[in-house]
Amino acid sequence: MTKKTISICIPAFNEAQNVPIAINAVEEVFKKNLPGYLLELIITDNASTDETWKKIQSLAADRPNLKAYRFSRNFGYQNSVFTGLSLATGAAVIEMDADLEDPPHVIPQFVEKWESGFEVVYGVRSKRHGSLMKRFLFSIFYKLLNLLSEYEIPKNAGDFRLLDRKVVDALKHLPEHNLYLRGLVVYLGFKQTPIVYARQPRHSGKSKFRFFHYIILAIDAITAFTKFPLRLIGVMGVLMFLASFALSMHYLFGFFKDGTPIAGFTTLVILILALHSITFIFLGVIGEYLSRIFDDSKKRPRVIISESIHDPDYPKSL
Repeated sequence: MTKKTISICIPAFNEAQNVPIAINAVEEVFKKNLPGYLLELIITDNASTDETWKKIQSLAADRPNLKAYRFSRNFGYQNSVFTGLSLATGAAVIEMDADLEDPPHVIPQFVEKWESGFEVVYGVRSKRHGSLMKRFLFSIFYKLLNLLSEYEIPKNAGDFRLLDRKVVDALKHLPEHNLYLRGLVVYLGFKQTPIVYARQPRHSGKSKFRFFHYIILAIDAITAFTKFPLRLIGVMGVLMFLASFALSMHYLFGFFKDGTPIAGFTTLVILILALHSITFIFLGVIGEYLSRIFDDSKKRPRVIISESIHDPDYPKSL
């Protein structure tokens, strides 16, 4: 009986210390728990500035099942994950980070659920490391996103997941460039199930994903999966018109009935500042949506690959 191949995709950026440990950990899991499957390793190096690529080259020397791709520059985490998924050839594809915060020992549970008929098996973190403020903001974000979105995006689910080949093939053909993969996997549908696990502390080094990156990812998520901010502009416009009309009637009624003078300069300044502030906020919201339409209309590749290992016919761009 032919063994099925499972692809493990590892995006990396300045992870020279962690990549060898992550690969060894994955290989140990397959050796002990998944001996009936073939392992394909896919590493996408987001133009690391440390020794990451040299470490990958060294690791690949005696691993013909390891394919690696180095980008011409840093194209961002989500694009790195997408590229790994797109270039994987396994019957099932699993994404995991090189820092081992998402532990490889969960992989057999993913495979078990997959073999039982599920086409998407996603990890849900039972606990998250980081400051109390950071965990609070994550909680608020997921609640807000699910409140506004047309799709139910699992809370505390990251990019650590297994995708069946048919799901990967569908994902590869989605055209948008500002990716929020967690939402896109939900959008695709298929038969999905969670696996709850405890996320581990980072093995070594510091996370390259800064707070600013989380803000950008949150904006991508909201603009990709809800039209609510755009609709809010129309609703606010109607409410402001009604409020201004009611205020005008109040002042006019007071002037004609009691001769109450209408306040001038102060009222005008406050109203003008408030209206201009709201106008610029709304322009910013529209600008975010337009910028994403603009990015998609240019049809530029998500990534440009400068070199590869064990894949001489690699695509130069995706």
